[in-house]
Amino acid sequence: MVENASRQAPNTLTVNRSLYPAASVDEETSQLVMPEVGSGGSSNYAEHPQDTEDRSAEFAISLIQGKWKTRVLFQLRYGPARMTQLRKMLPDASKKMLTQHLREMEQDGLIVRKDFSGKLRHVEYSLSHSRGFAALRLINTLANWSREHRPED
Repeated sequence: MVENASRQAPNTLTVNRSLYPAASVDEETSQLVMPEVGSGGSSNYAEHPQDTEDRSAEFAISLIQGKWKTRVLFQLRYGPARMTQLRKMLPDASKKMLTQHLREMEQDGLIVRKDFSGKLRHVEYSLSHSRGFAALRLINTLANWSREHRPED
């Protein structure tokens, strides 16, 4: 069961610390901020501006990485859906994996979870207006690129 107490505001971006341990998010712009490279020691981060762009691209891809994330985002583009509806739309996804991906996407600000529980448990998931629709544009761009560059069989 997902707890509402640990929920963040929909416009709050979180960073996967296992992928980017020293990264942070600029509060005003909601943009990823990578650490500066020190002048004295060795670092895994290169000193070129291009590397910040590379890490930003990796970060964007990590937000949608996962077998079911893109499929969930595509389903939510039509409007809010409950967990049972998503499970019917994605019958090969286990409840555990679907729940895990939904939690991650909510933490990353891609989707919004609304709890309408009264006597009956009623939770709906929908795309966030900023990051959710931006992620769909990213996925569409990747799909177009893939169609153009896919090797002919």
